[in-house]
Amino acid sequence: MKRKLSMLLAAVMLAAVALTACQKRDTTVPDGMRRIESETIGVDLIVPEEWTDSMSTGAVGAYCSNSDSTNVTVMAWNVDASTTLDSWWELYEDEFNLVFDDFKLENTETTTLGGVAANKYTYTAKLGENEFKYVQCACLHWGMVYVLTFTTTPDKYESHAEEFSDMISNFAFR
Repeated sequence: MKRKLSMLLAAVMLAAVALTACQKRDTTVPDGMRRIESETIGVDLIVPEEWTDSMSTGAVGAYCSNSDSTNVTVMAWNVDASTTLDSWWELYEDEFNLVFDDFKLENTETTTLGGVAANKYTYTAKLGENEFKYVQCACLHWGMVYVLTFTTTPDKYESHAEEFSDMISNFAFR
């Protein structure tokens, strides 16, 4: 009797695991947006319909237009198992100070990215004479750090802020 009960319990647990693994991700795309799928880094990125895809090895992204360089990219890197978001950001921030002039962190807040706890960093920096405003959402998932980066000029920030918020809200891991 115990053996039959144990086998029944094991079968139920196995079925539950199989059904959970087969669950489909949410495929809803908000009006005016479209999905870019990346098998390479295992993400779905939702972008405005009129934006142009910008794919490269190890990254997925899109840009607004030839006249508006606002863009978004997703990249992922392997990290050591002991890495936290705070320790990753500390190293990343040091690199920014070497690359950019006038790097200024404006805000850090917690959020989620694809259902995973994330940090959102907002900062400005100059590259040569050009000033940019960045928002990066970073999370640790599957032994990697995933970084969703929104890049624009300060004068274009407000006109795209809601779109980027929608991109964060609809980001999904595959």
